[in-house]
Amino acid sequence: MDMLSNFLSFEKPMGEVLTKFLFYVGLILIVLWGLRSLWHWITFFDNDWDRALWGVIWTPIATILRLLALRVFAELVLAVLRLDKAKV
Repeated sequence: MDMLSNFLSFEKPMGEVLTKFLFYVGLILIVLWGLRSLWHWITFFDNDWDRALWGVIWTPIATILRLLALRVFAELVLAVLRLDKAKV
């Protein structure tokens, strides 16, 4: 019950907690997308070998770039939320 009352109270801002939660959800979704895409290209080798090879090479690169973009976006959101706490 204590966790629920802390969640529903307005004494502590939720922006940082929500940003971290959405970061982890995005992290899981990006990794799952990468695994699904990699599996797709591995099974595509029978149809078009060249295209499948480029897909297998590009998928980890695209996944890493998406993870970096997610991290940068999360850091920007946290920086904006911390502006409220900054002393002038």
